[in-house]
Amino acid sequence: MLVLRYYHTGSLMTSTLNNDRKNRGFIQTSNNNLEDFAFKSFLEDFMISTNYSSYNSRGTRYIVYDCSNAWEGDCGGWSDRIAGIMTTFVISILAKRRFLINFDKPCFLRDYVVPAFFDWQYNPSFLWNKTSSYYKLRNNNYKQIEKYMFGKEDINNYFRKDVIFLRMNWDFTSDFRKRPNIEKDIPWMMKFHQADIYKHFLDVLFKLSPAPVSALNEQYRTQRKRNKLACVHIRHGTNPNMPRDNKRPEQPLDILWGLFDTLNKDEYDLFVASDTDSIKALAKKRYPQNMLDTPGSITHIDQPHKNDPREGFLKQLLDFYTLVSCDILIIPSSGFSILAAFVRNIDTGLYCWRGQDLIPCSRYTINDIFPKGKYGIKPKTYRN
Repeated sequence: MLVLRYYHTGSLMTSTLNNDRKNRGFIQTSNNNLEDFAFKSFLEDFMISTNYSSYNSRGTRYIVYDCSNAWEGDCGGWSDRIAGIMTTFVISILAKRRFLINFDKPCFLRDYVVPAFFDWQYNPSFLWNKTSSYYKLRNNNYKQIEKYMFGKEDINNYFRKDVIFLRMNWDFTSDFRKRPNIEKDIPWMMKFHQADIYKHFLDVLFKLSPAPVSALNEQYRTQRKRNKLACVHIRHGTNPNMPRDNKRPEQPLDILWGLFDTLNKDEYDLFVASDTDSIKALAKKRYPQNMLDTPGSITHIDQPHKNDPREGFLKQLLDFYTLVSCDILIIPSSGFSILAAFVRNIDTGLYCWRGQDLIPCSRYTINDIFPKGKYGIKPKTYRN
């Protein structure tokens, strides 16, 4: 008999707004997921795929996604880390080991998200009387275990120690699907679209902790004035707060303003998530009565520079969940906003911003428009 471990499924929060908003507030997607047939199906498959050993036995072995200060090196941004968590989780199933997350860079993940339906929290006591190894498999380094990840080889022939720490930053959904017997080992890998895998996966693993919940509710209470929200994510680069961030191809803002100008300003609030303050300032100047913002300084979570890393981490999380809640969402070829589009609650109002074009798209066609995005084909620079 399958036993599902529920940590907390009650309403995480509510907020009271104007009467015409019908107390809408920010509601985390996982609150009502047990009423969603697709989510319940995913959750059952998820628990079956992890039901391979007694987690309380002294002989338990582990695969741990690592983004910690225990080892040097970058983890990447939010989408890099989520892709790495997903890939590490799949490897744990293939290795028939318990999956955990060790994440304290730049701050403890558990301060911002906590387990929802699956306990992933790492504790150093798990290392007691066990051997361990660390592998940095970011970017092209994953190729050293390619035949174990995607072929017939037993992955434990490579990972021989009791506790394996992995640092990864790429999605391999399409590659894992080519592995022999993957439909038996991980049924949900073949049953669900990549976008739905990420949507359900995040809801199984994470629910927001009180800090971001409070900040999002404060945004709704003090800034939200209208029933609908239109959002855009703009990656520009060259922010002085992120000196190691590369300059991105310039996006023609007149395309964006053209769409925003057509919206009924009595119906829509507007939100711009960006890596550059000047872009947000332009939007605020153009639409002063409709713009929302999240608190804190723009900070790349792998490059805090002079900024407070905890404040920066919270801001990027608030930006992410604000994008998830948008009625209209415009995304470039960026893993951050592609991931937000994957986990939205609605499938309408999505536009993929490619050059001079705003292309109507859906969660299921993003990789057709951005084939070399974070969740698409690996760029040649990631292949030998």
